[in-house]
Amino acid sequence: MSITVSKLCTNAQANYNMKLVAGKIGLDNYVRWVHLIENGDISTFLHGNEMLFTTGIGISDSAQLLEFVGQLIEKRCSALVLNIGPYIKSVPEELIDYCDINSLPLFTVPWNVRLIDITYDFCHRIVTSEEIETATATAMRNLIFSPETERNYKPTLERRSFFANSSYCVSVCAFENDSEINESTQKTILSDLQKVLNTCGKQLSFFFQDKRLVTVFQDVTIGQVRQITDMFRNIYSSSSVAGRLICGTSPVKTGYSAISGGYHKALMALKLAVLHGADYMNYDDMGIYKLLVQIEDTALLTEMYNETLKPLEEFDAANNTDYMNTLKCYLENDSSVQEVAKLTFVHRNTVNYKLRRIKEILGCQLTYEDKLKLMLAFFIKELL
Repeated sequence: MSITVSKLCTNAQANYNMKLVAGKIGLDNYVRWVHLIENGDISTFLHGNEMLFTTGIGISDSAQLLEFVGQLIEKRCSALVLNIGPYIKSVPEELIDYCDINSLPLFTVPWNVRLIDITYDFCHRIVTSEEIETATATAMRNLIFSPETERNYKPTLERRSFFANSSYCVSVCAFENDSEINESTQKTILSDLQKVLNTCGKQLSFFFQDKRLVTVFQDVTIGQVRQITDMFRNIYSSSSVAGRLICGTSPVKTGYSAISGGYHKALMALKLAVLHGADYMNYDDMGIYKLLVQIEDTALLTEMYNETLKPLEEFDAANNTDYMNTLKCYLENDSSVQEVAKLTFVHRNTVNYKLRRIKEILGCQLTYEDKLKLMLAFFIKELL
């Protein structure tokens, strides 16, 4: 995972006498970068998820300090470090309460500690962490799209504790407003999701592929994956940028092959979720669709549909009839004329008349085999 305030500040008290005084709840915040700032104008260079250091040289009193921290919270900063000395002599109690309420980690460091040493150390660790994350994501992509050369990526994955004998599940999530998903938006999304992932306690890797969010989970259950993806979706359900999040997930399987195969199965589940207007779909719950989506030659599916339902669809279009709906209702309700009449609000004699016309148009007798082919054709229609 990317580095958090907590991980970044490991040994900071021992090395720099850096102490946490407020905002403990926010220690899982993801840190993108570190800045040293000495004035109140922070709007021009902060993007969010930064840790800030200040001596307070440009801050005249506690009210101005409180206002300054309020701006940092609006900018979604990860943490603040106050250099206690001639400009900020102590931390006001109201600032401690304010940071606790807003879950902004607030640290102090003595004046005799060189800030350049801390910021250099922290920036170096951030860069190293991002290099590891990038290398892991690259190895995952290569494993997905070139599984035959697994041995080339195995050392990178093992260094990151993704082992060949572990179990894996892959989720692929699409954003409703994917036209808005540019590089900058992707960084914001990943940093927001990092806060969720830091609390789930699971080993995983996540990255964007074709504007879709791909997450590789290690040693999880389907229930845990569903819980985490629901947390993802809750973040973006009200977002004007990303909008609704739709997720497809693979089964949990053992070995690196589960990552490559899982990605493609998760894509299939995602496609079906989109078709059915669902927020979530697991591959194991796809039923007959699992068979159909495996057929790469869509021309074959089209041919099967044309040989079965196509004439009825064309007849409805030309004559303004609803035979397709009648037939589908009939097949879905165990060939019960009475149930079809009830659901479509017509007399059973009308249903029988429609069924006779359907048989004539399709040139069949609606035998068991005929009904099986026609039901399959309805499934194919949704995929085409």
